[in-house]
Amino acid sequence: MKDFFTFLTYSGISTIFFLMLLLSRTWKKREANRLLASILLGFLFLFLTYASSYLNWNFLLTVISPIGFISPFALGPLIFQYIKTIYTSSIDIKRFRYNLLPFGIAFIFYSIPQYILGLPIDNEITIFAMVSIIIPFLGILHLSYYLFISNKLLKRFKKLVKNNYANIKRLDLEWLSIWIRGFIVFLLIDLISGVIIITYPIQPVFIYINLFYLVLLIWYIGYFGINQTQVFLVNEISQSSIKNSINKTKSFFNCESEELINLKSQLQIKFKEEELFKQQDLSLKKTADILQVSDKKLSYLLNICLDSNFYEYVNTYRVTYFKKQLEEGAADKLTLLSIAFDSGFNSKATFNRVFKQQVGMTPIKFKKEFEKESQSFQ
Repeated sequence: MKDFFTFLTYSGISTIFFLMLLLSRTWKKREANRLLASILLGFLFLFLTYASSYLNWNFLLTVISPIGFISPFALGPLIFQYIKTIYTSSIDIKRFRYNLLPFGIAFIFYSIPQYILGLPIDNEITIFAMVSIIIPFLGILHLSYYLFISNKLLKRFKKLVKNNYANIKRLDLEWLSIWIRGFIVFLLIDLISGVIIITYPIQPVFIYINLFYLVLLIWYIGYFGINQTQVFLVNEISQSSIKNSINKTKSFFNCESEELINLKSQLQIKFKEEELFKQQDLSLKKTADILQVSDKKLSYLLNICLDSNFYEYVNTYRVTYFKKQLEEGAADKLTLLSIAFDSGFNSKATFNRVFKQQVGMTPIKFKKEFEKESQSFQ
């Protein structure tokens, strides 16, 4: 067992260093990559704290744990700012420093005393020992709060993505949503195991679980970091695009105005007759430029007047075109995926998901149903 967890420890450490090495090539150009490297550094301290505790690396535990146990105070703001920076390419330095203030306070009242006085002695109840328990617990609560608001922020940005882009596979950061939820599960495990370990110190198995789960989270980041370029090079939505996003409230635009009625007609012509939806890199800004209107006005038309968003509007035309191609016998010469790509979709997974959402069945099942109906009329 010890050999297995020693392997996990070294693999986790090497993965973090490897990812930071990859990030170092681009972090001068991208603020988000510097933040991601900082998140990994925080993970390194947290991971080494758990690992050194299990493997009895006493010297490393003495050096690392005063920082490792307060690292959640820094990880929360870093994760929140990382998501924000990916989509807006900006950092509010003053506000970011303010968010890191709890980490600075914890360092002064927790880390420095531990470096000076050493780790608390087991079973000795002192103010120092109480602070050594309370501050890490507050760190977990602090991180939990930031994970919650980070998840909400991510959902908001993903909604804005759908207002601006027709293909969102490389933009919505679904992997990060999964990772955040996984991190929340880790905190729950850590909180429960911490209570059990304090009550029953002879249960080291819970330290093993925490260590193993941390390795899984690190490997998960590693997998996407190595194989998915969008982790390190995410297409950005400009700050102006976010500021111009539609808020579903009263506006000075009127859906019944001649201007918006004409705009709706022009939009339908571009999509129905000129098949603009076939462009895989189509965006709200590009469509607005073609129609010679502002992206804000086009977004208002879609969101308020048509009760939709750009992503849904474009993909509705794509699904309709795909179904029409099947009816005309295109599947006799082409694969379903080829027809989907010709319709404007850029991935099989996105096509299957969107088609099922709109039609209520998979493309393959729809094709079979259509063939049955065609045979019944023969």
